[in-house]
Amino acid sequence: MTSHRRSPRRRAIVTTTLAAPLIAIGSLTAVALAQPAPDAAGATVDASAFRFAETPARDLRRARAWSGPTDAASLARDATRRDLMVLMERVVRMPRGRLGTSWRDIAPDDPQGRAVRHAVARRFLTAPGGAVGLDQPLTGADANRAWTYALGMKGAVARMARFRDGAGRRYSLPDGFATSIVAREAGLRRNYPSSDDVLERHDSQPLRLADLVLMADRARGIRRAGVPSSVRALQRFRIPAVDPQFVPTIQRALSQVGNPYVWGGEWTDTNSPLDPQAAGGFDCSGLVWFVWHTGDRAVETSINTPSGRTTYTMNVGNRGRRIAWQRAQAGDLVFFGDRGRKTPLAQASHMSISLGNKWIIHSSGGRGGVSISWLPTYWPKGLMNARTFLVGNGVPTAPDAPESGAPAPATPVAAEPVTPVPQPPGASAPQAPAPVPAAGGSQAPQPPA
Repeated sequence: MTSHRRSPRRRAIVTTTLAAPLIAIGSLTAVALAQPAPDAAGATVDASAFRFAETPARDLRRARAWSGPTDAASLARDATRRDLMVLMERVVRMPRGRLGTSWRDIAPDDPQGRAVRHAVARRFLTAPGGAVGLDQPLTGADANRAWTYALGMKGAVARMARFRDGAGRRYSLPDGFATSIVAREAGLRRNYPSSDDVLERHDSQPLRLADLVLMADRARGIRRAGVPSSVRALQRFRIPAVDPQFVPTIQRALSQVGNPYVWGGEWTDTNSPLDPQAAGGFDCSGLVWFVWHTGDRAVETSINTPSGRTTYTMNVGNRGRRIAWQRAQAGDLVFFGDRGRKTPLAQASHMSISLGNKWIIHSSGGRGGVSISWLPTYWPKGLMNARTFLVGNGVPTAPDAPESGAPAPATPVAAEPVTPVPQPPGASAPQAPAPVPAAGGSQAPQPPA
């Protein structure tokens, strides 16, 4: 989605509400919706930010797939590998019970013994150094791998792990690249609303129990309805040879897979050179800005720099030549709007970097971060136009000056489509990421997926 830059940027508000301690007979009761929970940096956040997981947790409990907590405060903690095994035992029908003998670092009477041995054998779960570490934190990358493998998406994972262009060129891919993309295209990952962006984490960081529970609930829907079309498309992934001049550009974009969607974000941590952001990560135009502004411009002189920082400036500026989106090649930018080709240029609400052959890499709220999508399964009705920036291809060079005397308008921002995840009978629908608010706090309606 577009980011109409805040001036000054509104920082994410971290609230802390203290709840008086309560004494319960036998066990602690679920009283702490207002109790603070630690974020990745050790600060505290209002546990109400995790209420989105309460309904999925209750649905899983009714389905006898979860016996853990269902209140927001308890779901705010970091998940463990054991939590994952408990959920997978029921959701994907893994073996249950004790092993009766020691295995790796699993005791004979560990209740998840059979499940974890099955998960390691099937490569759902890794055992670095031979130890499973059931009570260690579960990372987002761990969860991506476990669910995509267990849900029968290995074909898509294998295809993305062999990422090549049409010339057979290899790229340096970050750890967890393939499963991160497949999990996001399957709709398993959630984007926190902009007010809670401080809670966003990279895939290499611990995943909260709330997010794991939501993944499990969405996995139940996939088990019933089958693998989504957006994931099946990944099995046919193929792109043309990338113009050598754009290879560094595409490499920098691929290297950001694993980062979350952060509204107003254009950097991998909170110390953006433009101004501080709530968490490391990118919005759609922020990813483009990062990719173009962290390269070796002294070498990449054949590539023009898109105008400004926002989707608006990049689509209406005097840099780049506008082309039909069907002609977009690797390194071109593809723009979206809620009226498709009829959307005024100044009202583009999302943008992406083309990989060619209708494939794009982008930071999407609907995908919960940086992903690779096929246009026919992403937002085909929202396709507007594309721009090419290769100098010498009819693309003028331009100084770093405003393209218009008027500031970027605070147009409402259309929410991006979310891959629908069918649910079992009686289960609640997955909670889609909230639309990103535009400047002034207004929100545009959800466009059709």
